[in-house]
Amino acid sequence: MCGLAGGVSALGAETLHIEVEKMSQAIVHRGPDQSGVWFDGKVALAHRRLSIMDLSDAGKQPMASHNDRYIIAYNGEVYNFSELKRELDAQFDIQWRGHSDTEIILEAISHWGLEVSLQKFNGMFAFALWDTQESKLYLARDRFGEKPLYYYWDKKQFFFASEITCFEQLPHLNLSVDQRAISKQLQTGYIPAPYSIYTSISKVMPGCYIEFSPSGNMEKRQYWSSRSAILNAKSNAYQSTDEGLFHLEEVLSNAVKLRMHADVPLGAFLSGGVDSSLVTALMQKNSSEPINTFSIGFDVEGYNEADFAKMVAEHLGTRHHERYLTQKDALDVIPKLGEMFDEPFADASQIPMYLVSKVAKEKVTVCLSGDGGDEFFCGYKRYEAAEVMWNKVGKVPCRKTIAAMLKMLPPSMLEYAFFFLKPYAEKFGRKGHLGLKIKKFADWITAQSVDELYQLSMRHWADASVMRNSSHFLTDVSQMWGEEEGLAPAERMMAYDTEQYLPGDILTKVDRAAMQVSLEGRIPLLDPNVFDAAWRFKLSDKHRSGDAKWPLKQVLHKYVPKEAFDRPKLGFGVPIHLWLKSELKEWAGDLLSKEMLLKHGIFNPNTVIPAFENHIAGKQNNASALWGVLMSQAWFDAKQDRVGRIK
Repeated sequence: MCGLAGGVSALGAETLHIEVEKMSQAIVHRGPDQSGVWFDGKVALAHRRLSIMDLSDAGKQPMASHNDRYIIAYNGEVYNFSELKRELDAQFDIQWRGHSDTEIILEAISHWGLEVSLQKFNGMFAFALWDTQESKLYLARDRFGEKPLYYYWDKKQFFFASEITCFEQLPHLNLSVDQRAISKQLQTGYIPAPYSIYTSISKVMPGCYIEFSPSGNMEKRQYWSSRSAILNAKSNAYQSTDEGLFHLEEVLSNAVKLRMHADVPLGAFLSGGVDSSLVTALMQKNSSEPINTFSIGFDVEGYNEADFAKMVAEHLGTRHHERYLTQKDALDVIPKLGEMFDEPFADASQIPMYLVSKVAKEKVTVCLSGDGGDEFFCGYKRYEAAEVMWNKVGKVPCRKTIAAMLKMLPPSMLEYAFFFLKPYAEKFGRKGHLGLKIKKFADWITAQSVDELYQLSMRHWADASVMRNSSHFLTDVSQMWGEEEGLAPAERMMAYDTEQYLPGDILTKVDRAAMQVSLEGRIPLLDPNVFDAAWRFKLSDKHRSGDAKWPLKQVLHKYVPKEAFDRPKLGFGVPIHLWLKSELKEWAGDLLSKEMLLKHGIFNPNTVIPAFENHIAGKQNNASALWGVLMSQAWFDAKQDRVGRIK
């Protein structure tokens, strides 16, 4: 895992070299072990290295292919490099210089071509590749978007980097804040690809690559499609459940084993839930000695899984590292988030993710996690909840009128009038004030389909009143799969989350939090073979009799007792809604003051301030909505020149 930056510019070799070096210095945390810059006339590639494979200089980047045609700056890991090396050796006579996967990537591209090679790579990666023969630059990103890659193009100069902060080192770039992107962050908590916080900077889409030539021609190409992969898998569904479970365990074990290749110490994040417990169990199965596992705990009811993690660790015999953190530990991180995440990002689980990464970095350089299980195996409660809600409200007439009435009534009255909904509220969410949940429900019942209801239920802010200029508020509903494509509603939700929520939220959080402490995170469940196996199961098997992620649980039963992990899902969160009323009240109050809101000029004080006051008073639970505004305000506040880029 590393960081990269570079550009194609007519400024001249010396100037370009200096600028790309500045970009590289901004991401030292992504690669503190080595650095390098390659430049040739109008092209420069920079690399920051976090040494994982082949710690010698034979793995140093930027690296040239054996025939000197290609130069690469690469971030990530291609886990099946040994298999690719054997395949290359069987076809060609190659004299290898080292044993890094970077060298194998270069030779694969040299001998098979870029697109064929990308389809063969099993891993997480983002890289820049310069073709000296054709004078073309290629930017490529892995299938699911585990590794970030941004690019800037103003028709005169082209720059790319792992993080947006790199572009901010170059004052001559035209960086203007995209308020439409902020509106998307307010709704979902993240800025989805291809958008970024700046209008002139875009994200390379997952499963895609870009071809750019100095003449100014740019083409975007897709080498892998989750939709095609899903349809292919469903057309090859398992003939029996037993066949599926046998194959699933095989591909899971291989995915974990591949991600255990490292020349540095490694371990696993362990929450005690199904996904992290399964990854840990398979790691221990593939290890001759106890593996390192890491968990953190909070002394807050409903937010602590440390005891469950400890139970799993003791059963598996891992070398477990547990640390209970105080509220102060978590609260000390929050003022740093605006700088840590290089564009506004508002998933509050970013806090424990950073803290557990910091704990793990004390012992290891690589950590495996269980992310992806919910999106692939129907693990989120919201999938079932959306269908249940739609079946109940889809036939209700005058829904807009009812929604308006629900918004007007006080929470106490709603609590009394809708007491019969309490079992559903507790089944599909955390315990809390029913009346406040009914108020949020009022925003959802205007949906015209189960798919629209699902997306509305994910929104933190539902209308444009939060922004001073409402025309910047994008209210479009992202395209979901159509019913004609044969997917059930829950499957369409999983596919949508794979394409949007997974790269935009989960993988962004894991990458930024871990890389902030120079820790490499690896995610076995995102192996393409695991993805294929997941979609070969029938939906009724993934969610059997209300039991979510049933196939994963059946595999895990072989290694861990059911009572150690089979319990309601807590999620990896912190009680932000409580902290905003207490320890964070002053910090939040400063950022949400009329003075600060007017200074930044993005948000409407007449909407935001009452939402904060109602939250403090306990009239509404506006924590998730306020967190989005706070993270945008904190992002602006982290670097004062960002405010000057609001137009």
